[in-house]
Amino acid sequence: MLNRDDQQESTTLSEYDFLYLPIDFERKGNYGYAFLNFTTPVAAMRFYNAFNNFSWKDSIYESSKVCKICAARIQGKDELVKRFKNSYFECDTDEFLPVSFYPPRNGSTPDSFPSLVGKRPKTIRKRCD
Repeated sequence: MLNRDDQQESTTLSEYDFLYLPIDFERKGNYGYAFLNFTTPVAAMRFYNAFNNFSWKDSIYESSKVCKICAARIQGKDELVKRFKNSYFECDTDEFLPVSFYPPRNGSTPDSFPSLVGKRPKTIRKRCD
């Protein structure tokens, strides 16, 4: 278990190397969950302390949803990349694909390069209303 001293020793506020926010294109919003891989326990704990039970009602989104953070079944950047790399995502732009970062993003260095994970189909299926 991390304590306050452990958290304050690290100068990195939140270092992560994988992010995927699934989008519901029919409702034009996200599904309400994300996959985010932190590179250190300190970074994960800081994020948890900042956002677990966070309410969005007073934000620009005016949502009644409350953020609940939990551990995913799949853990680690390599396992997340392996899980999503052969998946097809029904989106018309790469900005909605999962992404991995090297070096990890930490909020202070702009030279973290994203690598797309997964694929978009050549054509998007039209949905019937």
